[in-house]
Amino acid sequence: MSEPNGGQGPRPAGGRGVKIALGLSLAVNLLIIGLVAGALIAVGPRRGPDDDPRLRTLGLGPFALALSREDREEVTGRLDREALRGERRELGAGLVQLRAALLAEPFDRASAEAALAQSRNATAAVQGYGHTALLDQIETMSAEDRRELAERLGRVLHRMGGRDRGDRDRDGDR
Repeated sequence: MSEPNGGQGPRPAGGRGVKIALGLSLAVNLLIIGLVAGALIAVGPRRGPDDDPRLRTLGLGPFALALSREDREEVTGRLDREALRGERRELGAGLVQLRAALLAEPFDRASAEAALAQSRNATAAVQGYGHTALLDQIETMSAEDRRELAERLGRVLHRMGGRDRGDRDRDGDR
C-alpha cells in the first residue's frame, strides 16, 4: 500500500498557518532587534561624567556633551516636567497600542500605523520642549560663552565621526 504523499512519511500539520505564524514571529523579532539597535546607536556608549542621557532624550544629542555642567542643569531646570510626563505617557500608550497591533490576527496595519504616529508625535513634542529649553539657555549666554559652546560642540562632533562641517568650511583645507 502506498502513502498519499509519495511514501515520504506523515505530512506535517499546519501548513499555511504555521508559515504565517513563523513569518509574524520573524517580523516581531526583527522589529525588536531594530528598536534595540536603533536605541543603542542613538544613545551610544556612556561617554563619561559629563554625559547626560536626559538631554539626548530631549533631542539635544551632542549638546548633552558640549554644554557645561551648569548649563545642562539650567536646561533641564527650564523644562515643564508635567508636560514631559504627559508626552512620555503618550509615548508609552503608543507602544502598548503597537504591541496589540503586532499580536492581532490578522495583523492590524492601520492600528500599528496609528500607534507609530502617536509615538512619533509624542517624541517630537518632547524634543520640542528640549530645543526650546536649549535655545532659552543659549539666549542667556554671552558671546564668549556661545563661542566656547561652539568650540566644545565642534570637538564633540569631531569625536562622533568628523561631522563638524563648520571647521571644514572655515579652514578650507580638510
